[in-house]
Amino acid sequence: MKIKISAYWKCQLIGWNVFAFFLYLVNILTNPHGSGFFIRAIVTAFFGIIFSHSLRITIKLFKIFQKSFAFQIFYLSLLSAIWAFLGTSLFLWVLTITGIQQSTNPQNPLTDEFFGFTIYAFYQISIITVSWTAIYFLVHYIRQIRKVEQQRASLTIKLIETEAQALRAQMNPHFIFNCLNSIKSLMQQNDNEKAITYLITFSKLIRTIFQNSDKREITLFDEIETCRLYTELESMRFGNKLFYTFNIEDSIDVKSIMVPALILQPFIENAIWHGLMPKEEGGTIQVIIAKKDNQIACIVEDDGIGRKLSSQNKANVSTTHQSKGLKLTQTRLELNNALTQRNAVVEISDKTTEGGQPAGTKVTLVFPHE
Repeated sequence: MKIKISAYWKCQLIGWNVFAFFLYLVNILTNPHGSGFFIRAIVTAFFGIIFSHSLRITIKLFKIFQKSFAFQIFYLSLLSAIWAFLGTSLFLWVLTITGIQQSTNPQNPLTDEFFGFTIYAFYQISIITVSWTAIYFLVHYIRQIRKVEQQRASLTIKLIETEAQALRAQMNPHFIFNCLNSIKSLMQQNDNEKAITYLITFSKLIRTIFQNSDKREITLFDEIETCRLYTELESMRFGNKLFYTFNIEDSIDVKSIMVPALILQPFIENAIWHGLMPKEEGGTIQVIIAKKDNQIACIVEDDGIGRKLSSQNKANVSTTHQSKGLKLTQTRLELNNALTQRNAVVEISDKTTEGGQPAGTKVTLVFPHE
């Protein structure tokens, strides 16, 4: 059975024994013909531990470290002076009655000579006492600072997690609202059969979203399945105007890779509504999952009208579709990076033809992966 010794007692035992050994060496070097130095060193270490620990108990008893900084300094200085005087008197008295004290010094503790010698030795022991108190205060002060920093860090993390939860709560209703609008549109067109198929697919999607609603991260496999269901729903709605493909590298184990929930879907949504739908003939979306070195690249690529023309359309035409999800996704990714220290990044680039004409948009989410 191992005996656990606290850091405080380790420092006490090591510190006072080293100090006693130092005194022993000094006495031998300065007075090579003297005697009793070893016993005096042992007594010094013993008394040092007893008196410093009693000082620590007194500090805790009066709750000095709970007072203001100025009062801490005042009370610690006062206690150090009192303990130094009491310690000097008792220490020299024990050395005297045990015969350890050298004969040239006063032997009777009740005489004026002994009192004078005590005052003479007081300044030496007071230096030691003040040094010990200063070290103890410094260690406690540093621990308090670290404790406050840890509390602040903990609160910061909780705040970030709360913000991320709030963003997810905003994302899910936004996503569901868009899907319900699609079903409503089909019903208004009296395309009931397609509306029923759409509703069945939508129910699968809702179940998936609800299962992941309380999770900060899900597997890339689950994220891809969610995106498949969403893209399938939009393809059913827009018919021949929307085509899509999902290409995943065979070497990637998508079930072992964790990503923020609903991190890809908003980019697919944005590509459909602002890249492909403004084109009369529609277009194609490609979702590619590729691996490069220790990174996983999730690519959403379309052959739509491009960002520049899309921005002009948004400014000139009042659209009923709002891509709030894209902004939320970028914010969520930043929060997730702060929580996981993952440093995932989003890269958006414009595609052009050989003649320099807009040919779509490419969004790449890069996640570090070991």
